[in-house]
This record gives sequence, structure tokens and C-alpha cells, in this order.
Amino acid sequence: MRTAAGVGLIGLVAASLLFCGAAGADGTLYRWVDKDGRVHYGDDPAAANNARQVDPNPINGGGGSGSSSGGDDAAAQKQTAECKSKSDLLGRYKNAATISETDALGNTREYSADEKDQLVAKTQKYVDDHCAAAAPAN
Repeated sequence: MRTAAGVGLIGLVAASLLFCGAAGADGTLYRWVDKDGRVHYGDDPAAANNARQVDPNPINGGGGSGSSSGGDDAAAQKQTAECKSKSDLLGRYKNAATISETDALGNTREYSADEKDQLVAKTQKYVDDHCAAAAPAN
């Protein structure tokens, strides 16, 4: 047996879900930074002069209309920095007479010639696969 309060609550929940679905139907999301450096997100581009459209689901491709976002620039900068770091490391590996590593406990291990060659090959593969636009390594 249902009570009037139970039916009313179900109706209220259903109406809330419909309202929430309709409110976010266009899926446009904006990002901006306020004068104090805090990052904000919202659906109103007029909220700030520096609001930029962003993809609300960048991991899965978003399914949006192909909007440009500041996240793309940050990802490209991160990839460029990673490529520079790996290319520099590759140059050091190739030029080193020996390679050794020291763990957090102070234990040092020296790589054999074969291990060094494998490390150089692995790092070269990373650079070749991920850094096509980067300058060639030393």
C-alpha cells in the first residue's frame, strides 16, 4: 500500500532528475580563472572575460562538437617537456662510459654493457614513438 507522501516523494525525485537532465542538455562547459588565481567551471561564458570552452569528458573523447580547450595546450606542453627530458636522458645514456643507479637506501648498482644497451634502446624507442616532432637526440 502506497501512501500519498511516498507517491509525492517519487514524483519529486522524478521531476528533479528530468530537470537536471534538461539543465545540462547542451553540454557546454566553460573554464576561467578569477583575479585570485582560482579556477572555476560553469555553463555561462559571460561569467568572466577569460572563460574558455572546455571538453567536459576529455578522457573518453567527450563526444562534443570539437571545441578547443586550454587542456590541449597543457597536454602539448607536458608532452614537449617529457620529450626534451627523454631526449636529454638518451644523449647522456649514449655518451656515458657506464651507467649506475642508487636507490633510496644508498645501494648502488652498475649496469652491465648489455643492460646499458637495452636501456639506450628502450629510451630511443620512447623518443621515436612519442617525440616525432621533437628535435633529434644527441
